[in-house]
Amino acid sequence: MSKKRPRDKPRQPHPQLSSPAIENVRQLVRHEISIASSFSGPLPPPNILIGYNEAVPDGAERVIALAERQAAHRMALERAVVDADIKRSNRGLAAGLTVALAGLGASFLMVNSGHDTAGIVMGSLDLGSLVAVFVYGTVSRRSERQDRRKILSGES
Repeated sequence: MSKKRPRDKPRQPHPQLSSPAIENVRQLVRHEISIASSFSGPLPPPNILIGYNEAVPDGAERVIALAERQAAHRMALERAVVDADIKRSNRGLAAGLTVALAGLGASFLMVNSGHDTAGIVMGSLDLGSLVAVFVYGTVSRRSERQDRRKILSGES
């Protein structure tokens, strides 16, 4: 024998959804599924490319050509940046060599004109700063290569 507890209320029947209401729910679900699909990369997946061909004559070929042009453009920009960096580096080396030679020439002239102490100090500072610049550059390049290696290998 079962006793009804006060909190047990008779259930109300669920309202029956009409056929158009069910169809609306199905359309919402379909839209959600299509919105949730995504891809990454320069080209869409082949099934989407087929859709481009169906929508526009040679649509897939045009999309692929666009991706190829974009890749060529990006590579040209990267090449221009690398070339500019190389030129800037070479100009910096030339300027550094000019300054170093001028400093050594000035220190030589000081020693020749009887200012031995000043000439030796100037020459020592000139050579010492050259060594410091090259050591700093070597250490920073090595550190940069190690950081890049860590990033590429996925280490943190």
